[in-house]
Amino acid sequence: MSLEEIRAFSSELLAAYARNGAPRSLVIDLQQRRLARLLEVARGTRAYRDLHRLRDAPIVDKARLMARFDDHVVDGRPSRVHAFAFLGQARPGALLDQRHIVTTTSGTTGEVGVFVVDAPGFARLRATVFARIFRGQLRPEGFALLLRRRYRMSFVVALGGHTMTAVLALRMPRIGGIVADVRALSIDDPLPLLVASLNAAPPLLLHSYATVLEVLAHEALRGRLRIQPEIVTAGSEPLTQQARAVVGAAFPGAALVETWGATEHVGLATACPLGHLHLNEDAALVEAVDADDRPVADGSWSERVLVTNLLNHAQPLLRYRLDDRVRIEGTPCPCGSPLRRVEIVGRTDDVVYLDDGRGFQVHAPIPFEIALLGVPGLLQFALVHEEQNRLRVSIVIEEGADGVVVADLVCERLERYFADHGLTPFVSFVIEETATLSRHARSKKLRQITSRVPRPTGNTLVPAAQRRRHSPEQSS
Repeated sequence: MSLEEIRAFSSELLAAYARNGAPRSLVIDLQQRRLARLLEVARGTRAYRDLHRLRDAPIVDKARLMARFDDHVVDGRPSRVHAFAFLGQARPGALLDQRHIVTTTSGTTGEVGVFVVDAPGFARLRATVFARIFRGQLRPEGFALLLRRRYRMSFVVALGGHTMTAVLALRMPRIGGIVADVRALSIDDPLPLLVASLNAAPPLLLHSYATVLEVLAHEALRGRLRIQPEIVTAGSEPLTQQARAVVGAAFPGAALVETWGATEHVGLATACPLGHLHLNEDAALVEAVDADDRPVADGSWSERVLVTNLLNHAQPLLRYRLDDRVRIEGTPCPCGSPLRRVEIVGRTDDVVYLDDGRGFQVHAPIPFEIALLGVPGLLQFALVHEEQNRLRVSIVIEEGADGVVVADLVCERLERYFADHGLTPFVSFVIEETATLSRHARSKKLRQITSRVPRPTGNTLVPAAQRRRHSPEQSS
């Protein structure tokens, strides 16, 4: 670990922590200065050699970036051949040429992406996330406490490749070992082994995917997992209402912090103490856009986002397209943060489009989650839109619960949901009980709401809430 990387992490941690309560004007000034510096660096690539303004930068997606990989790295940085060779030989978290972090996407969409970050830039990105997670806790007495105890952190993530979660868990500055004991546990380990490992070294900070935290929380409620974390962080998957409730009940003394990030930018947003996600505007510039990549107004839902990573000076990512649907709020949050709030719907393929005979209703994941919230005996579920208006619901039953009774309750909740939206004559579904829900083979992520049906074309899309007001049941 280079001295430059250690300096970058420590200085950014303190500065970003101070910005948690700074005037918004200071944050925006820093954002613009970092953007100007990024554009200067980007002109060292073939793709952006003549670029002067961000708005003139062509929109880039993963396919374009991978097809023109060498055009998008700064002169003197690793080439595509060099980066791919490194991924096949090195361990996750190791440095390429002693200067660069290399990560890869899981390929859940069928496209694998490879990304290169300079080590100091990666350190600053990581420090920004920690500064937001520990908001309100890094007081002088907290630093004094760190000198008397090592802060134990456990990451329960996929460790089989160079994914961002694996790199974050496995790469820790050696100097950090003085004050922190960081342990990486594989999500592939059997649940009893994970529980035993956590019990043997109880973490003060526990991080994992939302659905894994939900399972661990149930183990804690049963008395098998005996840990009392101070902070629980969730990433990589949406944090459902059910998961939030179960984790809160299992670890009542812990702050539950949701994060939004991607391989392309690990720290896009972090939740405040009130539970609202805030954009890390000092590290990223996020543009909410419609299906044609045109800006949408604050308070309106986007179809996707364009992300500019302000801290990556090896492979500048300017206006990089991510298929996350967001709503950015322009009004201040009651928590006092200078950073704007953002709501995340999730990937567009998690939106379900159902035909009610007159057009297609748009159903976001959250209403389905709320419909099944609190079903007695239901541990987890996954809903798949397999064919138009045909759904399959896989359910995992709590230990000791009656599977038939739980399945009947899930059926009743879904029938009520579809009746409320005028969909009863048109939609069918099946419910199946399973011991575990399948995860993506490489990323280990779990989508609770998945659609395999292409998005309808044309102007026949109507939000589910609006369609509900005009359903036959409501008008009769």
